[in-house]
Amino acid sequence: MISVKNVYKDFGENGEIKVLRGVSCEIEKGERVVILGPSGSGKSTLLRCMNLLEQPTGGEVWVAGDLITAPDPYLYPEWLKQSATYEKMLRRNKKEDEALEEICRNRLLSKREGRAFENMRKAIEKEKRLDINLARRKMGMVFQHFNLFNNLTVLQNLTLAPVELKLKTQEEAEEKALELLRRIDLEDKRDEYPAKLSGGQKQRVAIVRALAMEPDVMLFDEPTSALDPEMVGEVLDVMKSLAASGMTMVVVTHEMGFAREVGTRIMFMNEGVIAEEATPEEFFKNPRHPRLKEFLSKVL
Repeated sequence: MISVKNVYKDFGENGEIKVLRGVSCEIEKGERVVILGPSGSGKSTLLRCMNLLEQPTGGEVWVAGDLITAPDPYLYPEWLKQSATYEKMLRRNKKEDEALEEICRNRLLSKREGRAFENMRKAIEKEKRLDINLARRKMGMVFQHFNLFNNLTVLQNLTLAPVELKLKTQEEAEEKALELLRRIDLEDKRDEYPAKLSGGQKQRVAIVRALAMEPDVMLFDEPTSALDPEMVGEVLDVMKSLAASGMTMVVVTHEMGFAREVGTRIMFMNEGVIAEEATPEEFFKNPRHPRLKEFLSKVL
């Protein structure tokens, strides 16, 4: 469903802030993957790289077999062999494997690697890359702070994207929207504006707004962290119902109970890498990484 291959993400004018450090993971259809970790570990950045809300500095992201990032030459040995850097290393009597390893380890490629290198980039892009706007139709995204359009009613929030993208007629979009609002027991709020809703109601509307696009996978970026404690349960109930329906889900959260109950796999991030991943039972009962043991001792 989603394949993350050796993804790096740097921030800062000169890339001095290293947030993701070569992360790789696979999200299979029907999985419910929960990402845990301390603040600043790269959880939300990884999630946002999955649908290119953040552009990776390096590496690739694939969705349903399609490449959505620029191809990364460090993942293609035959492409690297077309580079000027590789040719220079061979002239220095480096062995082929040794030269490729050193280029990848130190990420030595420059902006000018020659015509053959550039021609291969274009060929790989033409063959494998999918337009991100098409890919995003397959992925629903739910944010920490709801991101509803405050000048639109609940119903208008739900119908805007399907109609604008010509995926549904207005009538079809409204029918689907009302069906989704009934599902979360908010049909009576169809004509309300977001300002009139509670935090929990806003987040439930945000979830079904994403569902209105009929995505193949749902991404949740700390969906309950901005809510009052008494509102958390109503949002988690919607997410649990969604999980029970078989939806593929990737969830960044601090809700340990949800991770244990709903997750099929848990990934623990620390300092920009996936330090450990396991089933919920193994993750909580038998943590191996020292940082994970410390983390669980403070949150459980």
